[in-house]
Amino acid sequence: MSQKQLIKLESRLLKEMRETCQQFDMIENDDHIMVCVSGGKDSATMLHLLMKMQERFSRPDDITQGGTNFRITAVHLNQVQPGYDGSTLVQWLDSTGVDYKVIKEDTYSIVKDKTPEGKTYCSLCSRLRRGILYSIAHDINATKIALGHHADDAIETLLLNAVHSGQLKSMPARYYSNDRDMHVIRPLMTCLENDIRDYASAMEFPILPCNLCGSQPDAHRAKMKMLVGLLDGMNPNARKNMITAMSDVRPSHLLDVKLREACGLNGKTGEIVAMDRARLIRGFEDIPEPSDTAGVENENNGALPLSFIENLL
Repeated sequence: MSQKQLIKLESRLLKEMRETCQQFDMIENDDHIMVCVSGGKDSATMLHLLMKMQERFSRPDDITQGGTNFRITAVHLNQVQPGYDGSTLVQWLDSTGVDYKVIKEDTYSIVKDKTPEGKTYCSLCSRLRRGILYSIAHDINATKIALGHHADDAIETLLLNAVHSGQLKSMPARYYSNDRDMHVIRPLMTCLENDIRDYASAMEFPILPCNLCGSQPDAHRAKMKMLVGLLDGMNPNARKNMITAMSDVRPSHLLDVKLREACGLNGKTGEIVAMDRARLIRGFEDIPEPSDTAGVENENNGALPLSFIENLL
């Protein structure tokens, strides 16, 4: 990759990440972000780009100058996998100048011992790792935890839940854990894996292999990755379109009765029964004010609803 191409790719990734951060208020003034660095391409890219954002958004103490000040602490968890060697990652972290911690916890043995034959390691490994990271975040007084999940992860999770669980859900770009009292953010949520892979390769970030994930090639997520690849053959913009679709949900065209009702629609017919709520959802933004719309009033007045189909004609 030429230097010009690298600069262009970095600019695109930074733009996508910055827009995601702004949309979900991921980074606020005086935040202390704990960036989880697994040793993979995604988390290394996230850390590098967040440090660039930190440099650009920093400001003097005088609040009138604008900008956003936030701290970063990178945390790497050594899960004591066979053959683990994190020396290259530590050298790279040293070279960046970022504050960092390397924590050693033997989750590998637990996962191998507790996972039934034929089951995947991912779920238990993820829960153990996440619990440790929550504890570290509180120990260092972090305000948010940053994870390196990207657009492809969200798409694959959406398909996994639909196919295997019968649920329409994916990964939120930001959420709050009540049990752990911690905000979790995913700044790369709209960035494509291929872009991240190309960027990490060009930047020569150190990559540590995962002996657990790599030992199960028939895991469901790997199959979903193949399915997404097939969708690319139908439309080269399939991945981007699926990410866009997750932020353009039309409750009136889905089968969830309770969701329809929560959005101000009649759960069975899709008719508007609560104008204030209905105008907040996609497809209903341009509905005229209640005073100008025959048959539709504010939800507190209980007037006869107007069919959403009529509003689309």
